[in-house]
Amino acid sequence: AWLLTRPAITMHHPDFGSDCEDLLTAETERGVDCIRVFYGTNRNVTLSGDGPGNKREVDIVEAGSEDGGALSLGRADVWLPALTSRGGTRERGETPHLKGPAPDDASELVKYVFLTRITAAGTDRFLTDLDTALIDNRSDTLLLFVHGFNVTFEAALVRAAQLSVDLSREGDYDMGVPVLFSWPSAGAVSPSKYKGDRDRSIGAAPYLEAFLDLITSNPDVDRINIIAHSMGNRVLTKALEDYASDYLSRNGREDLEFRIILVAADVDREIFDATTKVLDNLSANVTIYTSDSDKALQVSTIVNAAKRLGDTDGDKPYIRESERYQTVDATGVATDLFGLGHSYYSNNPFILGDMRCTMIDAYPDERALERLRYANTPDGLEYYRVSAAIEPGYEECSLYRDAFPISDLDQVREEDRGDPGPASSAAPPPPPPVEPVPDMSLPPVFRSFYVEGDEVDIDRLNAEFADLFARGAVASVDVSFHIDAVGDPDQRLAITKSWQEPVLRWMIDQGVSISAVESLRAVGDAEPAVISAEGIPEPRNRRIEFFIQYE
Repeated sequence: AWLLTRPAITMHHPDFGSDCEDLLTAETERGVDCIRVFYGTNRNVTLSGDGPGNKREVDIVEAGSEDGGALSLGRADVWLPALTSRGGTRERGETPHLKGPAPDDASELVKYVFLTRITAAGTDRFLTDLDTALIDNRSDTLLLFVHGFNVTFEAALVRAAQLSVDLSREGDYDMGVPVLFSWPSAGAVSPSKYKGDRDRSIGAAPYLEAFLDLITSNPDVDRINIIAHSMGNRVLTKALEDYASDYLSRNGREDLEFRIILVAADVDREIFDATTKVLDNLSANVTIYTSDSDKALQVSTIVNAAKRLGDTDGDKPYIRESERYQTVDATGVATDLFGLGHSYYSNNPFILGDMRCTMIDAYPDERALERLRYANTPDGLEYYRVSAAIEPGYEECSLYRDAFPISDLDQVREEDRGDPGPASSAAPPPPPPVEPVPDMSLPPVFRSFYVEGDEVDIDRLNAEFADLFARGAVASVDVSFHIDAVGDPDQRLAITKSWQEPVLRWMIDQGVSISAVESLRAVGDAEPAVISAEGIPEPRNRRIEFFIQYE
């Protein structure tokens, strides 16, 4: 999880320090959504002046990655490109950040997402401004987002704004005024930062509990939609456990509705299960999204030595036998086209569509879901899997875009922009000839390691295959695990799954970045190299296949 890398990005609008709507011009107002996100955080916050009073706000200079020892409140304005469906430049799920200096043509700014202002406020001013936003939006709902590991304060604000727009449909269901709780994630990638984030996430739970008390104190708020991602589920699980334990006595309301979505949850299954009975005090509808394509959770499982709530584990996800709980396997659409498969909740239009239908309480039969049973047994508990092949009963819940390579996607977007206008009458001069550059790249490598017995001999693997990762920097590696058709079929698949963790550990020890690991597929006996009769040993089918591409 900590090996995820990101390009340098520019978060601030060139005129940072101004309210978003004050920056709109006749050229930009139709291409930009100005989204105001209200936040609570226990990060250490640096202000531009004296602390905020009850009736005024001050600008924030910086929000750090340490526990500030108090709950800070405020709001941020996010300049978000409008969706292409409204004539803008942004596809659902995208947050295009500016890389490098601002363009000379100010109208080009409509293509990028920015923060235009971040302020802090006292409790009275915060609640007044939040109430004003509810009134202006004619809403009785809040959309609370709790971010995960390796997320800065500013990135979390942008994500909260994007979710509020991309989960909505204009003129349709109200997803709620966007609200963020930000805990002090370091926003950096290393094993030590991961462990530090793990500790800080649990330490932030009391602040989130206090924030929940605050935002639900408004009697005009009738519903809270909550989305927690990755390690943010640790914060939320602990905060909700304490919040729900005496919910009725502290709140005095039985009419407040809760809808909770837990995505890619980096939480121990047993810890979560122990809290569910207390959560029942909230009468919340809870949806848990899982995936076996989530490489970050694969590493977290190794680090924490415990199954994660957000991992499907083949056909054995966490399921709670309750009408208020649903488990949805997103593996089929949370593909590697979208990176490590850990952020599918925000950048994958398929999941955004199903999350929206979860929030509006669409029945499973109305969504693009197939019904499955735990461990594929007739009496196993029921869960669901997202499938683009299913025609849903409710059109808004369809998976409206097929997955295709990014290069094709870019071409489609270019075509969707329409006719660029008449071409110039004079053809542009041909480009000057370019001297050919010798191809110094290493060719890709495909090799099979043959496994003797039911366990991987790491010493032999190291002796025979270490040279693969010493040749040069690895751009990507795909690994598949195969076995012959001997023994119980379920056991065959289980054996190949047991090979995944030691091989992943070995590759990391060889210096391979987890971000370069494109896939780890446990195949069982489904893809034999040599056709053989059932029950007949075939050593050539007991193999681990490596496909490596170098930078």
